Amino acid sequence: MTLTEVSYFSRKFAPFIILIFVVFLIMFYSVKFFFLYSELNKSKIVELNPIFKELKPLEISEATNSAGHTYVFDTIEGEPVTATETAKIFFFPKSQFRFGYKEKMYLMAKSLGFESGITHDLVGKTEAVFADEKRKFRIDITTFNFKYDQDITRSPELFEVNGVPEKETAQNRAVDFLKSFDRYPEGLSRGRMNTIFLRYDKESSKTAVLEDNVGANMIEVDFYRADIDQFPIVSPKYFNSQNYVTMVVTNGDYKVVSARIHFYETSEGQIGLYPVIDGKTAFDKLSSGKGYIIAGSETSKDEVAIKRMFMGYYDPDIYQEYLQPVYVFLGDDNFVSYVPAVTDQYLIDYSKL
Repeated sequence: MTLTEVSYFSRKFAPFIILIFVVFLIMFYSVKFFFLYSELNKSKIVELNPIFKELKPLEISEATNSAGHTYVFDTIEGEPVTATETAKIFFFPKSQFRFGYKEKMYLMAKSLGFESGITHDLVGKTEAVFADEKRKFRIDITTFNFKYDQDITRSPELFEVNGVPEKETAQNRAVDFLKSFDRYPEGLSRGRMNTIFLRYDKESSKTAVLEDNVGANMIEVDFYRADIDQFPIVSPKYFNSQNYVTMVVTNGDYKVVSARIHFYETSEGQIGLYPVIDGKTAFDKLSSGKGYIIAGSETSKDEVAIKRMFMGYYDPDIYQEYLQPVYVFLGDDNFVSYVPAVTDQYLIDYSKL
């Protein structure tokens, strides 16, 4: 066949070839669209594992309900967002008295500078309290959770020669402090740390929070659990943790003046999977006064603009049975509110008991 003939037949049959190719594409994408449409309209089967049956509702200390305000969304989405259909629920086994608790209790107190012969008071049968004229150390003898405070207003010697706290050094010192009496749980060691720079003025006896370490003479290191399935851990105070170490940089050293660990171990073998409410339902609960205001409750604004919404896990500072998810709402004037995320179907309704 000559080139002339090839050119002739190519021009003659080209429209038919193009038509056949277009028809093929239409059929191919029609079939693909059909299967995609069928997949989208197929009923989703949500797998659950509610091994704890009904859960006790969250207990959030020092929080107020979200009634008394109206709420509007001022976010990129402009509407509530749904985080997930289900979430894991973790069980906190209740701690019992441990063998050798007295020895460990006295060892912890001694490492803080309390003399070996000092007496202690037992509060509520589970908490021991060591104290002197400037310091107090409270320890739960079942969990070894503790709170230590030094009255800095009565310790002017700490603020005679101060240095500037450094983030990395402070974090290392805080970890060393907790390790010194074996109270640095693995659950915290795998999580994040946050530092807060402070300045204490001994003349006015006031402490201010600073944006960086310029002018700071104190630093707080907060410890958090590791995120769970990309969901962050939130604390009863939100802006800081119930697990922390606060230090004054004095005479070239980091002196611990306050520390607290309120951490409950979860059971590795008992993890449930429960349904959670969608974003709109969470916002409706917030608006109807069924949320917990964690911060910013003193705002005088009737209308609170919500700037961000996400789901996290509430890490309690008082014992309760479960580590549960919450929807978090952040707004103007440091407003923070939590709404329990587990559906009402799986929460005990005490009003009906």
